[in-house]
Amino acid sequence: MRFLLILFIALSAGIGLTILAENPGYVLIMREPWSIETSVMIFILALFISFIIFYLLIRLLNKLISAPEGVRRWQRLRSKDQAIEYTRKGLVETIKGNWTQAEKLLTKKLEDNPLAELNLLSAAWNAQQEEDFQKRDDYLDEASKLGSPPSDDTEMAIGIAQCTMQHLAGQTEQALATARSLSEVAPTNPAIMRSLIKLLTQTEQWQELLSVIASTSRHHPLNENDLSTIQTLAATKLLASSNNISVLEQNWQILPRSSHKQVTVIASYCRTLLRFDKHNEAETQLRSALKKQWSEELIEIYGQVKTDDPGAQLKYAESLLAEHPTDSQLMLCMGRLAIQNQLWGMARSFLEVAVQNGDNNEAFLELARLHESLDENDSALKIYKRGLENCLNNQSQDLTLQQNPRLESQGAELETHAPSLAYSNESK
Repeated sequence: MRFLLILFIALSAGIGLTILAENPGYVLIMREPWSIETSVMIFILALFISFIIFYLLIRLLNKLISAPEGVRRWQRLRSKDQAIEYTRKGLVETIKGNWTQAEKLLTKKLEDNPLAELNLLSAAWNAQQEEDFQKRDDYLDEASKLGSPPSDDTEMAIGIAQCTMQHLAGQTEQALATARSLSEVAPTNPAIMRSLIKLLTQTEQWQELLSVIASTSRHHPLNENDLSTIQTLAATKLLASSNNISVLEQNWQILPRSSHKQVTVIASYCRTLLRFDKHNEAETQLRSALKKQWSEELIEIYGQVKTDDPGAQLKYAESLLAEHPTDSQLMLCMGRLAIQNQLWGMARSFLEVAVQNGDNNEAFLELARLHESLDENDSALKIYKRGLENCLNNQSQDLTLQQNPRLESQGAELETHAPSLAYSNESK
């Protein structure tokens, strides 16, 4: 379009000049006592030159007027370029580990730096590496005050960085306080929730941790398996930390319903019940759980329960033998319950089966104690010795398996069968 316009003007000018060349005419300008007479061509040329001169004078005057502002703009651009260069050099020194030099570079010309927040965060990191925590906090405060008003995203980023630095510096309580403050502002932010969950786990704030997990699980701060593992750990520890039966029952009730079905949580609950001598309640809970799912951990606890009716306990445990005839924990449980019922022969038979399986050190201890209670001290000493040797052998095998995992799959092919059980009622 511009080309066509220039072409049109050039053609028009050419046609006009041709016409003037054929009939130049004249221009008369008269003002007493002066008069100017010239041809139209010369007049047009003089008018054009005058316009150019006037235009150039106007441009020169404009340049002179705007010169100070231009100098200031150039100075601002130069300062900005210098500030960015300091940022680049400071980050390089940070990567190289020159903390002091990096800190000096990063804090130069902050007023001219469009990346001032980044500089201050990096300077705070360098100050932390020098263990100057006060200077680190000063840099973080200064970063949070930049802007008018500060951006919410910037505030959040600075807060997360502060929480991370405090945690890395071992300032767990300060980091936890920061994470709590951030979670009030952004309760669905995954990074904040991950930090809060980690810090609550580290400080063993189990009840608060369960509450946080329940409120943030739908926002997926962690993968499902990790979140479930942490939730189970928190529930288990919360129950175990109960200092009286009322607190225990309260903690049990506040747990999510899904936790009431987990073996580890049930086991922790029942162990704590036993600690408060609530054996009947523990037996009811264990029996209900074992009817729904088999668990060696739960059956091991069941053998430690001492209810008002040990015979009923023994009878229920015997009902499980059909499906688990060689399970060492069930053998140990049967042995313990037989001892409670003063069935010494039965207890010896079941404990010997557990000992023969060789994977239950507590069975050796129970069997040795049984022999001691029957004044069979020599036999008790031999069993103590065998139990100690078995314990040492198991530790050696675990170490070997860690060094050579292929042995584990080979060992899994070996199955230990318990001998047939024979005992008499005469030993009661």
